[in-house]
Amino acid sequence: MKPIRFATLILTLILLVTAFIPLAPKAAATQTQTYTNIAPTQTILDAMLGRHLFAPLSVIAPVITLRVENLASRDYACTLVAQTPKDWVTMQRRQSFDAVWNLQNTGTKNWGKTGIDYAYVSGAKMHTGANRFDLPNDVGPYGKIKIRVDMESPKTKGYFTTVWGLLNSSGAFCRVTLSINVNR
Repeated sequence: MKPIRFATLILTLILLVTAFIPLAPKAAATQTQTYTNIAPTQTILDAMLGRHLFAPLSVIAPVITLRVENLASRDYACTLVAQTPKDWVTMQRRQSFDAVWNLQNTGTKNWGKTGIDYAYVSGAKMHTGANRFDLPNDVGPYGKIKIRVDMESPKTKGYFTTVWGLLNSSGAFCRVTLSINVNR
């Protein structure tokens, strides 16, 4: 009798897990999809008491809503070409350094030096100057630009990441990060 209860328990667990997995495809970018999965199930207590697996029980799974947004557009997009220092470099406490990101304009619009800014977005505040800067010059499609920010490593040991981005009037369209290890 015990092997039957064990097998029933295993089947019940499988049914419980599959009852909460959506059977429809994932949502595409900038679309909202709602999935509801209705499947018969059996409680663990019912399985332990030897009640029939296919008793007329049903559970309605929660509604799952997915929303995916694409930050980049064809008009404004970028690619990171190079970065100095490399991620996870080890630094001393309070060490001064320059973060340099070489970016390429992979969009179709010009990055105007007065219309596009580079700015601190989130993470560790390691920069020593302002939070926002104008671009040093215009950058056309497929053009490249070097962005430089004066920084200082934190005074405590640990791993730190700062996030900067290029911003237009709609918000950040290109984000770059720098992660360091303060070990001494």
